[in-house]
Amino acid sequence: MWKYLILNALWFSILFLVHFVGSTKDRRIVFISIFALAAYLAARTPIDPFAWMYYVLFSFLVFYGAGQFREWAFAGATILEDEIDMASREYGHARHLLSEKSLEAEILEKRAAEISGLYDKVKEMSRSLDAIEVFLIFGEALAEYFEFQTMKLVSFDEESLGMIPTDEVYELSSKDFLGLFDRKYLLKNREKARGTLFPGDTKIFNHIFKTQRPVETEDLHDIFQAQLMQNQNLVAYPMSVHKKIFGIVMLAGLRSENKRLLRILIERFVSEMERVRLYERVETLAITDGLTGVYVRRHLLDRLTGELDRSRRFGFKLSFLMIDIDFFKRFNDSYGHLVGDAVLKQVAEAIKSSVREVDLVGRYGGEEFGVLLIETDENLAFLVAERIRRTIEEKAFKAYDEKLKVTVSIGCSTYSYYEVLDATMIVETADSALYQAKRQGRNRVCLYNLPKAPP
Repeated sequence: MWKYLILNALWFSILFLVHFVGSTKDRRIVFISIFALAAYLAARTPIDPFAWMYYVLFSFLVFYGAGQFREWAFAGATILEDEIDMASREYGHARHLLSEKSLEAEILEKRAAEISGLYDKVKEMSRSLDAIEVFLIFGEALAEYFEFQTMKLVSFDEESLGMIPTDEVYELSSKDFLGLFDRKYLLKNREKARGTLFPGDTKIFNHIFKTQRPVETEDLHDIFQAQLMQNQNLVAYPMSVHKKIFGIVMLAGLRSENKRLLRILIERFVSEMERVRLYERVETLAITDGLTGVYVRRHLLDRLTGELDRSRRFGFKLSFLMIDIDFFKRFNDSYGHLVGDAVLKQVAEAIKSSVREVDLVGRYGGEEFGVLLIETDENLAFLVAERIRRTIEEKAFKAYDEKLKVTVSIGCSTYSYYEVLDATMIVETADSALYQAKRQGRNRVCLYNLPKAPP
């Protein structure tokens, strides 16, 4: 009797406790085992089937009641687990969103840093009035924020009817900007940045001059047709003032994820180069005589003052020539002012061709010209003046339908005497020598003789 009581107590304890210590799988196993056990006992024992049916039914009630008791006992914990599970899922979803937002924020921050850096470079370009410096700053921005192989800047003769490149071709590669890039060194040694032109470049230039628009990578097939370009991703942008192209910038091997930002940078560079060219034109017009193309009087005297100060500091000599066209009034009276203007222009060209590039030629007034000879003593100044006089005397002047002979008188003064105190005195002494040449018969050179400084 005690044996059956103990077995029943153990059996019902298992039915009860399986809800608390077992998993869902264990509970399913117990549930199936009840049917299996009931079927087995009903087949193997002679006990009344109704008794077994009541026993099995009671086992189910215990099993079911234990389950209900467990749900009641752990209802709060179950709700908390569900909330924790839901919160965990929400947390995971929020973490995923945060990760995506963080990545977007990093991308935006990187782009903002790029835009800020490019803006600083653009401001640097805007502060410069030197075309080559603007080109170098542009290269620094490209090397820092984009990928490219080479960059080339080509200048053209705006006054020519055709496409004539000048000798100003600058070319740099992306490797030149690696490490410590010294912009000041290249500005002082511009020959280091000189480049060369290739046959393919000429074809691109011809296309730009014909279409008056930039060349993109997709245009290369039409330009070269069956020929292949070694450098892909090439762009070339023209720079123009008053619809006259004065330069082209070419970028080869260009790669960028942000093509819009790259295009903005290139177009801003082109705009800055056009601004520099306009400034150079205005500056040239301000210091250049419109008729003869030489410097105006004010600029010539300013440079004379500066060179005189430099000669004093370093002990250099300096000479000044005053040149006057002989009987110029006759040209105007006999042939008209248009012929007179043509004579002035050709005389100015003859003077410029007879002096060095470092020397300065200016129109002093009317038919008078001044020439500043840098680091030149009186003997050499006399030889230069004589060369100018002979060049003009031997030149056949053509003005419209007229063929004319022109001569000049030249006065020379040299800063090598202690009496020469300022630029005004040098000009006055050269002018005095000029009138001496006129008094002696014109078409000659006279030096202004001052007593030399005592030893």
